[in-house]
Amino acid sequence: MRFCLRVWAITPLWFVMFSTSTAHADVPRTADGNGVLVGSGWPITAPVQLEIFCEPQCPHCAELESTYGDRIAGDLAGGRLAVTYRWLTFLDDKHHNDVSARVGNALFLAADPTTSATAYQAFVQDLYRHQSSDGPSNSDVAAMARESGITDVVADRIAAGDQVVDTGAVNDANRARLGQVNPEHPGTPTVYDLKANKLVDIQDPAWLDALSS
Repeated sequence: MRFCLRVWAITPLWFVMFSTSTAHADVPRTADGNGVLVGSGWPITAPVQLEIFCEPQCPHCAELESTYGDRIAGDLAGGRLAVTYRWLTFLDDKHHNDVSARVGNALFLAADPTTSATAYQAFVQDLYRHQSSDGPSNSDVAAMARESGITDVVADRIAAGDQVVDTGAVNDANRARLGQVNPEHPGTPTVYDLKANKLVDIQDPAWLDALSS
């Protein structure tokens, strides 16, 4: 699997915790506000806890979700896995558009107390299945959210383009985190094992099986 890369200056990293900003939600934001924590039940007790760095327009992230998304969904539903998604938006500059910022904002809007872990993961997978040069409209993103099991109230906010995060600030914070965990190849997708404190070799087709064994 290849990676979407950008050369960055690395800035200091703050401490990353598996704590939540929304009580009793299956999909809250992380304590630093820059990640979306997807898991079943609180506090998190999943034996495998991963941090996944993705960019909405990254074709290699789409490949990751196409290949492993259903397995990730099953492990989330079974309580065997918790995932912190850290969304980046650096490809907007390359493509001269705002697709990653709009989709990234929608992904944070979906981190709502009413959203289940499986609905959020389904939404992620559907967004990657519909990658295009112009990106989906807000209405299209909202339709995908509804089809994934996200509530109408949240989907309506996505359709309206309600701004819930500063995507530029989130990108800067998450690129700093990415540079710390993967300094040699700070690209997307990157998967980091939070319990073992090490990179996951996603070039190995059996990487998810190895983590679950």
